[in-house]
Amino acid sequence: MPSNQSNVATARVSVSDKYRPVYADDLLTMQQTLERPLSGTSDVVTEYESKLAQWFDARHAIAVSSGGAALSVAIYAAGVGPGDDVLLTPSCPLCTIYPIIAAGANPIFVDTRTHGFGADPASIKARMTPRTRAIIDIPMWGYPTEVDELRTLTHELGIKLILDLAHSHGTTLHDRPLSQYGDLSCFSTHERKPLATGEGGFILTDDDALAQRSRDYSRFGNLNGKDFGLNYKLAALPAALGGSRLASLAGQIEKRSENAAYFLSKLDHSKVREKKIINGGVPNYYFLNLELHFADNRAFIDYLDEAGIPSDIKRYGCKALYEFPALTQYRNECPNAEALLAGMTTIPVHPDITLAELDYMAERINQYGAP
Repeated sequence: MPSNQSNVATARVSVSDKYRPVYADDLLTMQQTLERPLSGTSDVVTEYESKLAQWFDARHAIAVSSGGAALSVAIYAAGVGPGDDVLLTPSCPLCTIYPIIAAGANPIFVDTRTHGFGADPASIKARMTPRTRAIIDIPMWGYPTEVDELRTLTHELGIKLILDLAHSHGTTLHDRPLSQYGDLSCFSTHERKPLATGEGGFILTDDDALAQRSRDYSRFGNLNGKDFGLNYKLAALPAALGGSRLASLAGQIEKRSENAAYFLSKLDHSKVREKKIINGGVPNYYFLNLELHFADNRAFIDYLDEAGIPSDIKRYGCKALYEFPALTQYRNECPNAEALLAGMTTIPVHPDITLAELDYMAERINQYGAP
């Protein structure tokens, strides 16, 4: 099948990949919060943390100022220090690796599995060193990875499992939130995320000691002059937004799943299909992942872009992290990760997408290469 634009005429539609919901309670929430203390130690933040812990069925939730802050705090809480090694896959965003470098630790790339973005156990074992303290697993675009197997493996190896779940609010494995499998699980609540507070993040853990280290470190070591820490607290206003909007998260994820199912029911192209979902896993459909099998996958992504259909692969220039100039010194070949990123694209299925837009995207894909 030639990889050229179809001759079938279809009016161009510009599809947004951003979800900008209108929450009816936002204004009232802000007004009421302005009457209360606004710092990161406000009871407003404590209430938000309690709601997060309940929603995700976690023992502890620590709200912080961003997803990057969550990773920085988790890395410290896991006992990672200068000169230590932290394993991670190179198919993740730049946001994941920078906190490792900032901590003075060495990022060591391990390969993914062939079918998905979870870290490959054989690669982990091959690239472990006596200085390895933790591995960060990153389920991309809300698709679950084999975090249950990683939990068993990391406990056998004596290292911490940190999950970067910036994309994975509500993603489950074996009917459990992914966050329950990590020693420390990190989330972002940036405005593009399913739970959005503008900027923000949080950490979930069932370990009392890790929770205390996380809380202490994110609050300047409680300013006791004995414990070291930095200020990563989340302010009361975004915490209030998060606490209010959390009630809508389950419904939003359900709508994303419905949109994905509808789109896939319209998709009819021999070289495009949904990326594999592992057994027992349920994505939150932050974005729908499509596996591509063209001679030139990038030409197909460009074709969609010209048709007004966005792709995170193009938006962020997704490639193995060691291909970026700032990270070439950490190069460690990971052919599975490279192949995964080169063989996929993303499709927006957020609740603001209309059926007409889903039809349009499916139609444009189905037309690709048609005579």
